[in-house]
Amino acid sequence: MSDPRVLRHVVEAITPASAAHGDGARRRVAGANAPLLERLAVAMGGAQHTAWPRAAHRTIVVCAGDHGVGDPGVALGAAHPTVIAAHAIADGVAALAHVARTSRAQIVLVDAGALETAAMPASAVSLGRGPGRGATADLMTGPAMTVADAARAVEAGIALAVSLADDGLDVLAVGALGVGADVASAALLGAASGVPPTGLADPVAEAAGAKGATRAGAPPLELLAAFGGPETGVLAGLLLAAASIHVPIILDGYATGAGALVAAAFAPHIAGYLIAAHAGAFTHARILSHLGLHPIFEVGLGHGEGTGAAMILPLIDQVTALARRG
Repeated sequence: MSDPRVLRHVVEAITPASAAHGDGARRRVAGANAPLLERLAVAMGGAQHTAWPRAAHRTIVVCAGDHGVGDPGVALGAAHPTVIAAHAIADGVAALAHVARTSRAQIVLVDAGALETAAMPASAVSLGRGPGRGATADLMTGPAMTVADAARAVEAGIALAVSLADDGLDVLAVGALGVGADVASAALLGAASGVPPTGLADPVAEAAGAKGATRAGAPPLELLAAFGGPETGVLAGLLLAAASIHVPIILDGYATGAGALVAAAFAPHIAGYLIAAHAGAFTHARILSHLGLHPIFEVGLGHGEGTGAAMILPLIDQVTALARRG
């Protein structure tokens, strides 16, 4: 049974990022004459509410979830794209795994709602039937989830963040896997902005964006249920809980951006805790613009599974080293 008090408590705990601490961190690295590092210092210091940013404890969470709108219509088992990508991460051969090793970051792979869940890696954290199992329904023909499932997904993300924080968490990077997430991101962008996204070169996504725009202003859980997936909800809960304990979050592609849109609908102040790794692809640049975020890199990096976000970690290490020396 979902408890609305959990989500309400987390949302109410999110205060604005500290502009004073962000500027203090910036001044400590200003001597390096590196504007990019100064930008990161502002983001890190403001989110952590300190002029001495920390980054010793870093985790990359990758949420896997498939959307009914992208269902291929046949059982692919181990050949499903989400399963293949998840195994590459779990087996340590994916680009993300290599970047994580060099960045001294642990990866937590979460099965939030993969269609072929039986074929997912055994090491993937399973969230059980709470936030929903398997792909969502087709958002173009009806709600993707029930409101109850959407609430449970957000609460699962909150619980995951609390668990990670118990072991120490200074920086959180997020990624996502799943078919249909592009269409869902268009729908959620339309709902967040009230304007149907155009020029996507995908008629289904544009139709989803137009459908989302008709629901602009609806309560966040209703929008998540209508257009998102369990992984969107888990990401939203993860972001909300991390921000509530002053942990900066690095976003990757449009699926993580969709989670950020939902989180921002609950708590607008969360934007001050988000770091956009790169401009991404498809809807991501527009999502970042809506959130008021400027990407560290103006190009797209990776496919949104977390590699682009992880590539920011070495830069953050430079920030923390300079801040301690400054």
